[in-house]
This record gives sequence, C-alpha cells and structure tokens, in this order.
Amino acid sequence: MGKTALVVGATGLIGRELVEQLLEEERYDAVWMVVRRSTRWQHPKLHEVVGFEGMDVALPHVDDVYCALGTTIAVAGSQDAFKHVDLDLPLETARIAKQHGATRYAVVSAQGASLRSPFFYNRVKGELENGLKVFGFDHLIIARPSLLLGDRKEFRLGEKAAEIVSRPLQPLLLDKLPDAAPIQALHVARALIMAAEEGQGTEVLTSGMMQRMSR
Repeated sequence: MGKTALVVGATGLIGRELVEQLLEEERYDAVWMVVRRSTRWQHPKLHEVVGFEGMDVALPHVDDVYCALGTTIAVAGSQDAFKHVDLDLPLETARIAKQHGATRYAVVSAQGASLRSPFFYNRVKGELENGLKVFGFDHLIIARPSLLLGDRKEFRLGEKAAEIVSRPLQPLLLDKLPDAAPIQALHVARALIMAAEEGQGTEVLTSGMMQRMSR
C-alpha cells in the first residue's frame, strides 16, 4: 500500500506544482486536496474536498501533509483576513490531519520568518512555524523561499517589480548569495517532496538549499 498525501493551497503558485508532482510520485497512491471551489483536475489518484468545513469528515487516513496556503494583506483585505489564511487555516489543517494519522507536515513559510520580525508578514509566518511545532509531528519540514517565480493567477505589483529587477542578477545571486536569489515555485515543490521521503524532527529548508536540491 502506498501513502496518502494531503495538499492545502492546491490552486496557488506552489500548490499547483505540488499536486502535479505528487501525482507522479510512485510512493503515493492517493493525493487529496482541499479547495475553495471544485476544480477540473482529473487523475485516478486525485481526490478533492471543497471547503475546509468538510475536511474532517471527508478525509481518509493521511500520511503526509503539504501546506502551501498563502495570500497578501492587499488580496485578503485586512490583517485579520490575512492571518486567517496564513495562520489559522494551516494550524486547523494540522489539527485535523493529525487526527487522521498524519505524521509528516511540510509547509511553505517565508524567508525571514520570526516572531521578532519588525514586519507583520514575517511575524505571522514565525507564529505559524512555532504553532506547528506544538502538534508533535514526527517530521516537520519548513520551507523558507526567497522571491517566488512562476505563473501566478493573480497580479502582484511589488513581486512583479522585484522579479524584473532581480531576474538579470539570477546567475550571480545563485553563485554568491543563493538564499537571496529568486526561486521557481516548481523547485520549492520539488524540494518539499524530496525532503518528505525520509527524516525526523524539524527540518528547515532555506532558499539556497532548495535551489541545490532541485539541480
């Protein structure tokens, strides 16, 4: 019997990559995803739950959780709405998944995540990392990517501007400052899946580490 993976944030930049790559992984017999509305994805291994409210009832036994939930304050509309997506829902997912047997939780955090950060975004990510440790997963994988590259469904002016400026510097940054180099979403997804093959305790993947893992 193969393993079962659960993906939340499955329609986002990294989430889409996670689902596509997990479906190709032989060690998983089933991939479940929680979405806000039904998608058109079709695959024999793929199952979806529409809405977090039904997750506890619908989910079978789960082995590994991949959390790529994330938004911005501009998109969410307020700091409270942002925290609901980036903090409350990932923690609620951890609680439910643990009840369904999950022993591994892989999450996309952020470079600079810290409870002591002067930036609200990074403080929330720091709170998330600390909150997940309380659940006692056998293996907690925390990815801290730098600027993400990929085909977003939504336009983010600040990130687009940063991408335009940093892209020409990509080769130099990868060589000299790998943690500062922008990283493709598919590489973050790949690194999380690779890290989830084995391991115990809390494992932090820096952006530079994920760049190397994906080469």
